[in-house]
Amino acid sequence: MNIKKIAHISSAAVILTALLISCGSASDDTSVTKDTEKTTELVTEAVTEEAKEPAPVLPEKDYGGDDFVLLNGNMSEWMMIYTVTAEEETGDSLNDAIYQRNRAVEEQFHIHFVEENNTNAHTMAKKAVTAGDSTYDILLTTKGNALDLVLQNSLVDYANIPYINTDASWWVQGSMTSMSIGNRVFYGISLFDTTHYDGVRVLYFNKSMIESFDLESPYDLVLSGQWTIDKMLEMGLAVAKDLDGDGKWGEFDQYGYTSWDSVGGQTIMTGVGASLSLHKDDNDMLYFDMNTDYYIERLTKVTELFAQTGFQNTFATSANNGGVNYFKAGNALFYNETMGNAQKLREMTLDFGILPGPKYNTDQESYYCCGGNPYFMCILTTNDDLEKTGMVMEALAYQSIDTVKVAAYDEMLEGKVSRDNDSEAMLDIIYSSLVYDHPVAYDFTNTQLTLKIFKNQNDFASFFTKNESKIEKQIAKYAEAYNNIES
Repeated sequence: MNIKKIAHISSAAVILTALLISCGSASDDTSVTKDTEKTTELVTEAVTEEAKEPAPVLPEKDYGGDDFVLLNGNMSEWMMIYTVTAEEETGDSLNDAIYQRNRAVEEQFHIHFVEENNTNAHTMAKKAVTAGDSTYDILLTTKGNALDLVLQNSLVDYANIPYINTDASWWVQGSMTSMSIGNRVFYGISLFDTTHYDGVRVLYFNKSMIESFDLESPYDLVLSGQWTIDKMLEMGLAVAKDLDGDGKWGEFDQYGYTSWDSVGGQTIMTGVGASLSLHKDDNDMLYFDMNTDYYIERLTKVTELFAQTGFQNTFATSANNGGVNYFKAGNALFYNETMGNAQKLREMTLDFGILPGPKYNTDQESYYCCGGNPYFMCILTTNDDLEKTGMVMEALAYQSIDTVKVAAYDEMLEGKVSRDNDSEAMLDIIYSSLVYDHPVAYDFTNTQLTLKIFKNQNDFASFFTKNESKIEKQIAKYAEAYNNIES
């Protein structure tokens, strides 16, 4: 596969794991067991290596209790947690991990974290830059808002922030390689952030239905490298039923899959190795390549998947969270949503598991998971102490390894997302293969495409022909903006 079709994978361990286990057979129980053991060993080694990585070398500084202000635009209550500070320990593992992480950094530099949560943070940041206001040390906002600020020359290039090492394991590598233009990074994600756990698009499956219909174990399929879009369709159609017997597919029937256009399209397209995004050339410059056989084939394949009678629940929308009640009631085998929205499954009485999106075919070496739209870390050009900011950013990221990262996994593995030990291996695969869609030309390369996919409109070639010049103009616009920003 052309490596320009995919984003970089943030953990080499998972690539090696996928290559190792792809030789296994889902029908060979012994092989699958051995492959699972190998996977666990590799994952353990990867985690151990991360912990062994040398701590960042930061100078000893005492800022006399100065406030360090984080402007956070996230007010999303569907996430596990949307704040980045905690006033006290409450017994909730993620809250307490944030509290402990922050206290450690506060004591290290004798600072005091102050968080301002406001859905209008993007606008507040713009006003601060216009007024020359240096109040905010860090801004947390979505990638689209961050890109807008770059266009206005309002963000600092990460290369100009002392002490941060974006190659370190405590920075989410997919966020760096996906969002850069011309090797310049103005916004990224570290392990400090919790929203990158919540925003990932994943598949949930009904374990009871797998057993009652005598279907193959999805976990075994993933670990053996056999989890593909064709296998997903086969399993989904196996459970589809006209429950009310009226000869029509209605809202009271049983489906193979339920979700809504944005999440569903992003999940499956990313999974088959064709994320709905622009890509990069050897100079890290954006280019458009969706009007190629590679993309057209995959777009058509995914559209045909959702168009199969009985597979897709057409009564699912964003308003009903992709038909979550169908899944909770046992009337859908697969449910496709964000990781954070899995909290809506807490009261589900039926057992369920979690999976990455399926591959295009078994020749595809790795799994790829759409990272969604988490809150990226930005530094405004009005920041008057980049040295302090860099030290704090790096310390927060590093201190999150043994606190926030561990607690986030615990939250997901202890019932808020998954309910079995096998899911841990799935989470390792998912979070080590994150792909982020670039916000440039996003409406054409992502939003409109996911709508077309779910509406069974497969005129992709003509759509790209019609809009290619608009996409190219947007690429040129942002390339020029990046080039004009002083290093």
